[in-house]
Amino acid sequence: MQGQSKKRIGKWGGLLLCLLLVMGLCAGIQLVRNTPVAVVSAAEDIAISDSSIIISKGDTYSLSVTGTKRPVSWRVNRKSVATVTADGKVKGVAAGTTTVIATVDGQEYRCTVRVEAPALNKTKLTARCGGSAALTVSGTKRAVTWRSSDAKIVKVYSTGKMSFLKPGTATITATVGKTKLTCKVTVNTPSISIPAQIKLGEEGIVDFGGKKYQKLSFASSDSGIIEVDKNGVITAKMAGSADITVKIANYVYSAKVQAGNSMSYAVCSGNTSGLGTGDAKIAEAAYAIYNEVITEEMSDIEKIRAIHDYIVLNTEYAYEELLDGSVYAYDYFFSPEGVLLYRRAVCQGYAETMELFLNAMGIENQLITGDANSGDGWISHAWNLVRLDGDWYHLDSTWDDPLIDGKDSQSVYYDYFMKNDADMKKDHRWMAENYPAAAGGEYSEYIGNALADKYRLAGKYLESVDDYAQVVAEHYQAGETTIELMYPGSQPADVQAALNQIASLNPGRRCSGQWTLQEFGQYTILTIEISVQ
Repeated sequence: MQGQSKKRIGKWGGLLLCLLLVMGLCAGIQLVRNTPVAVVSAAEDIAISDSSIIISKGDTYSLSVTGTKRPVSWRVNRKSVATVTADGKVKGVAAGTTTVIATVDGQEYRCTVRVEAPALNKTKLTARCGGSAALTVSGTKRAVTWRSSDAKIVKVYSTGKMSFLKPGTATITATVGKTKLTCKVTVNTPSISIPAQIKLGEEGIVDFGGKKYQKLSFASSDSGIIEVDKNGVITAKMAGSADITVKIANYVYSAKVQAGNSMSYAVCSGNTSGLGTGDAKIAEAAYAIYNEVITEEMSDIEKIRAIHDYIVLNTEYAYEELLDGSVYAYDYFFSPEGVLLYRRAVCQGYAETMELFLNAMGIENQLITGDANSGDGWISHAWNLVRLDGDWYHLDSTWDDPLIDGKDSQSVYYDYFMKNDADMKKDHRWMAENYPAAAGGEYSEYIGNALADKYRLAGKYLESVDDYAQVVAEHYQAGETTIELMYPGSQPADVQAALNQIASLNPGRRCSGQWTLQEFGQYTILTIEISVQ
């Protein structure tokens, strides 16, 4: 019995004990509710809004701490680089790196702050239309965006390169983060000059005042009249007008050009368009002569001589009209019209005709007026000054014409061909201060040397005047009665000795001769006509 009682007590005792424990726990909970004891909840997820930021000097950025409502204190390691306010607003002070620290209940939360000082390489720029340039931003590693206030004036690309399209002003803005950097660009108006008039056969040029432009093009409204090439060289093709247009990028400039003919061009080209009826007739006649006596292979001095000889051989001096005064009733005596259309003129007509051809050949020249003295006194006179290879020479085709022979003469003198001032002053005078000095040069002896070569080829050149009598006799024995020989120097030849030799070949017959002497610089030509009866 005792054993069973203990067993029951143990069983019910365990149940009772559990009940007491449960009641005790319930009583404990009741105690916690009523007793002011601090209990920490589960851990908060606190963080700073940015672990690193990049800002520009002067810019601000707001940081914050998330995951808590408790007080946050802020500070910065290097105030010389950046500052931070009590509410977490960071401001860049100078380029560099620092750390902003947020503290919550002793726990620190950090943000690395890099401050940059971006800057444009230019803030003001004057540019040339059609050109290009580039802006750069230094002091930053961030991306830069670019914008133009007027892309029709200045276009800017993502690299900062600019194209200057037309005159005007535009502002270029480079944006780095919240920082805006600006450059004011002024595109100047190009200085363009287009000749208003141009002569046929001549060239003009579009002038930019010495400046060069890119993205440049040219156009003519009628290239059949006036042509313009890619370099802005303008050429008149025929009489008329056309608009020449210059385009530099988006800028367009246009001007009208008038093409007119000139006598000099008509003479060498045969193009008489735009000339008056009278001038056209003169130009046509001169063109025919030009083609007859001038070839491309000729040197300038050879061309001058060819025209000189043509004028002398084909023009009769209006001597009779000058004596009776009727010369003044006809203007053509004083112009190329008389020489080219009527084959009759006075000195001014000779000189102006030479001038016309010299201009056509592109040889620099001047018409000179003064006086000349033939032995009977001084009279008004006109002739030419010619420049070759930098030297000036006198050229008087009138006085190289044997006047008494008339227009059928086949003689040409060269006494006044490419002469210097000293030679001309022997029988010419002029206001020297009004004209370039003619000192002469290598062409002063041109005619003499040219003739010497010609006489050598013909076997009629004497190396010495002492050989004159013997050579004359040899030519006479060959059947010549008019003998023309050239020799160096100005010493008179022994004509009588030559006649004596011829007489010895004709015993019992009378021998006589007439001769003419002509000097060409350092040479002399002696022509003798022999008569044996």
